[in-house]
Amino acid sequence: MTEEVLVTRGLTKRYGEQRAVDDVSIRMERGRVYGLIGSNGAGKTTLMRMISGLAIPTAGTISLFGSDAERPRQQDLARIGTLIETPTPYGAMTARQNMHVHRLIRGVPDPNVETELLELVGLADTGRKRVSNFSLGMRQRLGIALALISAPELLVLDEPVNGLDPAGVVEVRRLIRDLAIERGITVLLSSHNLPELYQTATDYIIVDRGAVRRTLTLAELDAQTQRFLRIEAPDTERLTTVLEQGLGTSDFTVMPDRSVRLTSHLDDAESVLRTLVRQDVWPTAFSPEGESLESFFLTVTGAGRS
Repeated sequence: MTEEVLVTRGLTKRYGEQRAVDDVSIRMERGRVYGLIGSNGAGKTTLMRMISGLAIPTAGTISLFGSDAERPRQQDLARIGTLIETPTPYGAMTARQNMHVHRLIRGVPDPNVETELLELVGLADTGRKRVSNFSLGMRQRLGIALALISAPELLVLDEPVNGLDPAGVVEVRRLIRDLAIERGITVLLSSHNLPELYQTATDYIIVDRGAVRRTLTLAELDAQTQRFLRIEAPDTERLTTVLEQGLGTSDFTVMPDRSVRLTSHLDDAESVLRTLVRQDVWPTAFSPEGESLESFFLTVTGAGRS
């Protein structure tokens, strides 16, 4: 049985007449990575701030860790780690000094966690260098380490790879996946870049103008955006036989209209066509189709409409 970590119902945040978050109802389960995807200004950060107890909803409820309370209780909020907007560690201190202070503030008794987390995010060798002299990417890494210091069960990360070089991005992605798989931590991370989130998330929440437009799993996203060769021929049975025997593939689906979707050999369509013709199968339709991640996002949010 899955364990619900977060449930929101009708969550709304208004600033005057503007709705930054509009009637958001979502559910999140333990050990999964949720990608919160939306353009800048879509309401991602405001939603994260309310979930983390940093902003008060105008309407709606937030239930954490199975609690019946309509608002997060202090003991529930203590089980959340956050990195929202630009991390703000103490600039005059070193990374290790920041870890030490935050460990004491959060009441974490084990001093070994400081070294463990600095090693985890690649900052164990920064020595006496002050945080004020860190690059933006190094600050992001330290922010993630600080968010993990009390062993949270829910980790909320706002644009966690912001400012990182390509190697750093890969490291953070791996770290997030490991936290979910090995420690059972639920992760909510935001981005305006769906292909970036695609590398990490198991589930997706697409928001636009404060409202949730679509929620789907990675498998559902793959089904929506899968590229394929669409092939039609007078004899569908003969077509599938040649694909199996001539190309040695079973990566195809016969659709209700009798067309065939071939998901392999996308980069070698000419070879597919030649094999079919050699076996006396003459396609009446033969074209690459499917939607890219970017176009899917634009379709869901309506950003591509004029």
